[in-house]
Amino acid sequence: MQASYLLDAQAALGFVTSQRSHIESEVLEREYPEIKYSTLIPVDTQAPEFAASVTFFAQDHTGRAKFINGKGSDVPLVNLSRSKFEQTVNMGGIGYDFSLEEIGAAQDANVKLSTEGANAARQAYEQHVDAVALSGEDQLGVEGFFDMTGVTSTAASKTFATSTPQEILAELNDELTAIYKGSLGVDMADTIVLPLDIMGRLSSTQLAPESDMMIIDLLRRSNIYTAETGRELNITGSHRLSGKAVIYRRDPAVVKMHMPMPLRFIAPQPVGLSIVTLGMYRFAPVNIRRPGAVRYLTGI
Repeated sequence: MQASYLLDAQAALGFVTSQRSHIESEVLEREYPEIKYSTLIPVDTQAPEFAASVTFFAQDHTGRAKFINGKGSDVPLVNLSRSKFEQTVNMGGIGYDFSLEEIGAAQDANVKLSTEGANAARQAYEQHVDAVALSGEDQLGVEGFFDMTGVTSTAASKTFATSTPQEILAELNDELTAIYKGSLGVDMADTIVLPLDIMGRLSSTQLAPESDMMIIDLLRRSNIYTAETGRELNITGSHRLSGKAVIYRRDPAVVKMHMPMPLRFIAPQPVGLSIVTLGMYRFAPVNIRRPGAVRYLTGI
């Protein structure tokens, strides 16, 4: 009986291995709902896959040019300051399996193995990264992009539910302008993330009873970013936000997440009466490099 089982397991392992590329290609092509981190945060995959940490430097300078005497030696110099930051890269894992019975049935019917398990594993990976990137992870003491220490937070004068369209536009435009003014014209916020209920309200509330334009339409067109660049403001929603708007410049110089190893499935292996395919992935917490280019508007 034992020899027969080993033979069956090895045959099943060979069949799953031959199906692996088909399964993984379908999993990679599939879209997953409400996975926002990669569209909201620039993701950097350049670090070595097994790097224990990622290190980066932030540089600033002070100094002011002035008029000088043509023969003078009083030329002012700039002072450079450089700060070093290091983040730990954490490993996560998820996998899926096929029973020998499932594999045997697929072989007998000459059909491909189902991708449902691999799809579920991929979905679990995406949801985990999305949750940590945007909301943080208490177990590791990691903060998420939507609630980061050091980011300026302003309380709205009143909730959007009790505000007029003009008051809502003024609140959000004030935050956009504050980022631009605070950076002396260097940083210009191009993205606003809203709670889904607020996103729905702005998308369905008319500016006036006789108007066919919604609040969100005017906000996309009438703001300091669009006025200065001619490009439309990016406004999107997230189910991970509640009562808060996140306004920021989406740029790797401002915010970035290092992911040395996106989800990788390793070779299938026999475990008991199943063939198991394990997956691993490695990423660091989100880092806001220029907090002045990000603002929170609370109490909306």
